[in-house]
Amino acid sequence: MIILAIETSCDETSIAVLQAEKDGGFSILSNIVSSQVAIHAPYGGVVPMLAKREHQRNLLPVLKQALEESRLLKVQSSNFKVKNGKAKFKILEELLNREETLFKKLTPFLKKYEKPDIDLIAVTNGPGLEPALWVGVNFAKALALSWDLPVMPINHVEAHITANWLEPIGANSKSPARGEARQKRQITKPKQIEFPILSLIVSGGHTQLVLMRDFGQYKILGETRDDAAGEAFDKLAKMLNLGYPGGPIVAKLAQSIDVRHQQIKFPRPMLNSKDYDFSFSGLKTAALYFIKTLSPAQLKKLTPAICAEFQQAAIDVLVSKTIRAAKEYNAKTVLLSGGVASNDLLRKTLSLATEHLSLNFSVPPKNFCTDNAAMIALTTYLKTQNLKPKTYNWQKIQVNANSRIS
Repeated sequence: MIILAIETSCDETSIAVLQAEKDGGFSILSNIVSSQVAIHAPYGGVVPMLAKREHQRNLLPVLKQALEESRLLKVQSSNFKVKNGKAKFKILEELLNREETLFKKLTPFLKKYEKPDIDLIAVTNGPGLEPALWVGVNFAKALALSWDLPVMPINHVEAHITANWLEPIGANSKSPARGEARQKRQITKPKQIEFPILSLIVSGGHTQLVLMRDFGQYKILGETRDDAAGEAFDKLAKMLNLGYPGGPIVAKLAQSIDVRHQQIKFPRPMLNSKDYDFSFSGLKTAALYFIKTLSPAQLKKLTPAICAEFQQAAIDVLVSKTIRAAKEYNAKTVLLSGGVASNDLLRKTLSLATEHLSLNFSVPPKNFCTDNAAMIALTTYLKTQNLKPKTYNWQKIQVNANSRIS
């Protein structure tokens, strides 16, 4: 089985191709990510309608590159005719009536290239930015209609968790497609991760603690009541005029500071609350009030220290609540995922905390922490392995920008 996966939940346009192996392994044949960071940077955050526009522009070039790297892109024979071509074209036009740019690019592509040798299309249908999600979902539907293929909708947060089952393989590995020498492909198997699992998902849009009794069985134990952790880092960076995205910049500046030997102290919101919820608005406000007391010269001098204390405060809360939940629910494994999981200090701190309790710990390779279609493809693959066979009708798929795993 070969899966084509599409991810457009926020500001990355990504398409991946995964090939399932008979022995339970899989190959990532391609994983292409087109980032919109430069587009959104002047605004200090993602602008939904700009994200939608860029997805429309990027999806066809990304699809073509993903199929080329997977060796699945073949030019049509001269005598090729689409079955029910006129009827399909009319439905296709209706599907993409709000994605005119995409429609104009897709029709010549479908006429030029053969249907690739894939079996299933997967697409993120939530949570995320609704305008961005609809571009990806409608694109998946258009391909499903044109190529007569089923489509499986995938939850974006679940895919971030599933990224922990990915081994550290190349994000753009060029592997031969079906029918070529097996030994030439980079084949791996999903990691063996022991249940029950306590999963911490930390990104620009989500901060959640999720208990997993088995794959596909989720219980949300806690989540942010206001800003997500990644969003808080972005807002701090905006206060300090550091640029966007804020997380990597804040982390880099914080490296030069030992927070144990500095005077700046920010609160650890909800650190000692009896629940597993988070709140980062108080931390953000404390940083803002402190910044307002500083002269321009003082601010320039203290910016690294502010970044270090802010980062430490957030990590203290995230790690403390994760470890407490792992103890209460007798977890055997702790997973870390999401864009903020790329933060070196968070990775190190949580790893040491779990090691102290003899818990298993897993975090995806950094190129699989941020949004990517490889995690969508792997989630789809694991669902086809673990769930009963089901027919996925693309006509019934809807976007749910606020969808939750359960």
